[in-house]
Amino acid sequence: MRTPDADSAPILVVGTGRSGTTLLRVMLNAHPRIYLTHEASFYAYRHLGGRRGSASDWLEAYMRTYSFAWLGLDPDAVRAEVPDSLPRERMVDAYRGIMRAGARRWGRVRYGDKSPFHSGLVKPILHDFPDARIIHIVRDPRATVASLVKMPWAPGSLILNNWYCLFQLKALAAFRDRIHEVRLEDLLADPRAEMGRILEFVGEEWDEAVLDHTRRAPSGDVPPFPWLLTATRERGVSRSDWRTELSPEWIRLIERRHRRLMADRGYEPFELEREPSWWEMRRAMLRDLPEAARFMRRFLPVTRRLMGEHPPEPAEAQRQWLSLNEEAWTNYPGLEVPQPPSVGSRAPEASTV
Repeated sequence: MRTPDADSAPILVVGTGRSGTTLLRVMLNAHPRIYLTHEASFYAYRHLGGRRGSASDWLEAYMRTYSFAWLGLDPDAVRAEVPDSLPRERMVDAYRGIMRAGARRWGRVRYGDKSPFHSGLVKPILHDFPDARIIHIVRDPRATVASLVKMPWAPGSLILNNWYCLFQLKALAAFRDRIHEVRLEDLLADPRAEMGRILEFVGEEWDEAVLDHTRRAPSGDVPPFPWLLTATRERGVSRSDWRTELSPEWIRLIERRHRRLMADRGYEPFELEREPSWWEMRRAMLRDLPEAARFMRRFLPVTRRLMGEHPPEPAEAQRQWLSLNEEAWTNYPGLEVPQPPSVGSRAPEASTV
């Protein structure tokens, strides 16, 4: 097997939030040659530092974001990986330097990143990294939607989560011949076979360590939020069941919106005891509309602040992001919310919700 050049072929994991991206990242990070950063989300921050600023200006602004804070990297270690005075058109070198610094920290050769949001940005990624190894992990959209509504950073609206899942899948459809796709359900059912195919795709030899991620992956590099930490445990995903969490109306609504994509990926319609009527499904959507409108009123200005030229300080940025769906915090009673560590530090602080 010919191993690709690390600098030209980063390993990038994408997929809708709550689809198993963190689990796949941790399993890949158990490989002795691979390290992927956690949700560096470079392409979401493209406008940092102003449109006319240099790539060096962008990097300095990026290292003040909460996304960078959770990477636990020393800014000087990142700067050492990046040429001085990078022009704007060399932003790719800044992205590469961050990933490379992460890999060096753990003594790994191959580097990359896991950012679910990058699912909709594969076109610019492949422009910058034509030989990138992009892995798309897919989960049953009914399970994904049911999980998303319980996240403080995601809509409490089933309409919006259903649309988001569909948008992400459609955005990747044009690139299926250039990426490797794996179903979360298959990864859980037969991790040896699925990880073998993934390692072959990225150009790395098989290593048994990827089947023992709870012991072999770097520890302490997953932000200590409960919805992420499940990936560091043996089973790797939450035990919630969309069959009981979603109403019959919403099971059918999700299935109808994803009909072709589900059939293409082998997800079968659920057999209900009673079929909901057309009017019952419309009423379910009407009941959801106020929550969808409320979320959008919060989401748009928060996103502009967080991804704009001058984002807030890491702790404030995280507070705003985790306040998009405040009702979701009822799923985590008494949780001490970990705050972004100070840049260069790995030890998180905590505050009460």
